[in-house]
Amino acid sequence: MTNSGKRHIFHRCGWLVPAIGLLVYACANRGYPEGGPKDETPPEVVAEQPASFSTDFKAKRVNIHFNEFVQLKEINDKFIFSPPVKKDPKVSLKGKYVQIAIPDSLRPNTTYSMDFADAIVDNNEGNPLGFYRYVFSTGTVIDTLELSGNVVNAESGEPMMGLLVALYERLGDSVPLRELPDYIARTDSAGFFRVTNLREADYRVAAIEDANRDKMYTPEAEGFAWLDSTVHPVVIPVTQTDTFRLVEHIEGLDTLMRDSIVTRNLLAYGPGNLYLRVFQEKPTQLYLVDDERKERERLNFTFSIPGENGFRAELWDTLAREPLPEDWYFKEENPSHDTITLWIKDSTVYKRDTLHFILHYLRSDSTGQHTAYADTSRYTFTEKKSKEGGNARKREGEKEKTPFLDIRPNVTAELELGTRFALEFDRPIDKSTLDSVRLSVKSDTLWAPVPFRLTEDSAKVRRVFLDAEWKQGSEYKLDIDSASVFDIYGRFNNKLEKKFKVKTEEQYGKIILQVSGVTMPTVVQLYRSENGKSENGKRKYGIVREKRIDSDGEAVFELLKEGKYKFRAILDANGNGIWDTGLYLKKRQPEEIIYLPVEISVRPNFDIEQTFDLKGTGESSGEAQKK
Repeated sequence: MTNSGKRHIFHRCGWLVPAIGLLVYACANRGYPEGGPKDETPPEVVAEQPASFSTDFKAKRVNIHFNEFVQLKEINDKFIFSPPVKKDPKVSLKGKYVQIAIPDSLRPNTTYSMDFADAIVDNNEGNPLGFYRYVFSTGTVIDTLELSGNVVNAESGEPMMGLLVALYERLGDSVPLRELPDYIARTDSAGFFRVTNLREADYRVAAIEDANRDKMYTPEAEGFAWLDSTVHPVVIPVTQTDTFRLVEHIEGLDTLMRDSIVTRNLLAYGPGNLYLRVFQEKPTQLYLVDDERKERERLNFTFSIPGENGFRAELWDTLAREPLPEDWYFKEENPSHDTITLWIKDSTVYKRDTLHFILHYLRSDSTGQHTAYADTSRYTFTEKKSKEGGNARKREGEKEKTPFLDIRPNVTAELELGTRFALEFDRPIDKSTLDSVRLSVKSDTLWAPVPFRLTEDSAKVRRVFLDAEWKQGSEYKLDIDSASVFDIYGRFNNKLEKKFKVKTEEQYGKIILQVSGVTMPTVVQLYRSENGKSENGKRKYGIVREKRIDSDGEAVFELLKEGKYKFRAILDANGNGIWDTGLYLKKRQPEEIIYLPVEISVRPNFDIEQTFDLKGTGESSGEAQKK
């Protein structure tokens, strides 16, 4: 790479000398916590055999001796041997010393480092030694270059701990999938990494979740991140100037104070601000994940990914004397088509304990293409035994109880403005029996009938919407007489009476968001700040509302419940209205998400004005005004 090319890379990374971490080499890098009582004193290294930073290294074992008995804490997760080898060194505890068996397959003229992080602790209190590192070279020179930076989750922006950061001199696209890295490091709890003792070269930099511990990337199964440009580590002499105050006591005179300047020459290594955004590739392999018959009348099927799968079921049974009608089952799908339920309508079919089907659907072949597939499946169902054991026998004169059709309104005590009143049934119903539903509104002490219309939910066939001209603040009552609504199996409902009030606008707050710095289609999302717990950078977001914007302007979020909220903005590069993850082999980085670092408290009957500068540094301002 030419010098001009290297300068271009540093410019893209935003690399500045003052931002680079400084490193001063000693016999070995030892870290010690500050002060503390004696029982918090960490163990000390008293001898290294051979000594750290040895050259022409040929030893088969390294022994590190301590001043007290020690333990190894999570050594398999924290210990890093770099450059990596196919078979990792074996780390053993020998009382007051730790022994590392060195593999035979070391490269010639190469500097190796063994990073223990904080895995070495004392035997009694578990006080960590600190970040201890042992270095040696199989050649005559110790390489001293290094790179550092941070690894975050691409969606949440939160740090990711324990990820493998990999450096490759070979630049082929398939290298992270097929070959061991040339150097590795692991991120700490802040997502920070530092890859040390590098030789001068151009490196491809990546981060791997490495769930299977093979130090290679498995697409779709592991988190991954990479930098678009190669990076060339450098060391630069820097001068650090410190000012401190001297106090002089002169006999017969007042105390004299003056400033003094001290200059130190140091070495800065870098770049030190590399930034990797980890993503999980969207699964593309289509296959049937699960199928089951938990009830006589119902079969459930689950597919690996959303999308069209061409599913249909064909009954295959030599006992069928006559061909079944084409609509012998009722098919129910979720909106993404990856969960399918078959409700068997024909009683001659669902009363059988064993059913045989030929299932037709699409699945991925060895090339990743979705192709037609047929499979024979057998499903059984056995009635549960009674508590007394054996088949349940009816006592003389005892009548079998038929379970009621379950009807669940989506409203408890209040109907939220902007929400449609819905009734959900536990089984498909005969829609013609819904004419018994009645709705009334309370006027003084009397109930007056209210006109309404029932609409089937296109996304869920066992749900219907009840739409009316709701009056804010009014009290309503829903009545359904018993044995008036039937499912397709003849079960009927119990009596249902539901009273509820319709909320008023004064019970809600509003956020008026002024968005600036918009350069592409952007999706602004509002979410509850207390929703979703972060697990190593991964977080689930309960999105409350979202709006698409294409230019600077105002986005209004109305009818918000009291509570605490936050905003984020998806820079929707392809304009499809959703956040798209990355795809490594297609060289597509995940879409960027910008978070507004402000928690907004929404109160009833208040408007809040808030600014969100997508190009800013996170500074924002907002104010609340009563409506």
